[in-house]
Amino acid sequence: MKNVAILLLGLAVPGIVAAQNDPLNGEDFVVNCISDSTGGAVTLARSGATDKGFIVTDEVKGEATIIGGLNSLTFLHIKDKDVITFVVDFESLNYDMSIKGPHAAQDFGSCGDPIS
Repeated sequence: MKNVAILLLGLAVPGIVAAQNDPLNGEDFVVNCISDSTGGAVTLARSGATDKGFIVTDEVKGEATIIGGLNSLTFLHIKDKDVITFVVDFESLNYDMSIKGPHAAQDFGSCGDPIS
């Protein structure tokens, strides 16, 4: 019985290690994305395993609050009277961006693999 327990634990450990490097589990990461409509670059990052992150685009640069979802993370950034949301789906590696406010806009694109 002891050998069975050790075998099962040995099989589970690689899955546990892989899950610890997952951005959805609070790990630090950087993900680079490209807009399908404009070709512009978007960089999203989290440092310090918190709910705070960072957004960098041609027009937006600043801290963001990160909200977890099903296979996704939403980066929420408020700039003046605009509310900017980037939702990254880590299964499909696609993103949707929305700006609500005086500078309303929509964008979407694809992302590379997250870098830990």
